[in-house]
Amino acid sequence: MTLPHPNADQISLPIVLAVLGDPTRLAIVRFLASKEGVPMNCSKFLDLGSKTNLSYHLAKLREAGVTRTEAVGTNR
Repeated sequence: MTLPHPNADQISLPIVLAVLGDPTRLAIVRFLASKEGVPMNCSKFLDLGSKTNLSYHLAKLREAGVTRTEAVGTNR
């Protein structure tokens, strides 16, 4: 199940740039770009912060249309 995210026509460049202005989110995107297509969960990013903090940042990236999140069982 893919979680809600904006359609391509709903993605706003100013919002994307604002989201990427956060150092933690930018680090997450850089890491994801280096592992393109590899399924991951928060445990892959624990050096960037707590699971709660990472979950918050991943949600912001998803809501801005930068990433896609897929729920698999109880995992996202």
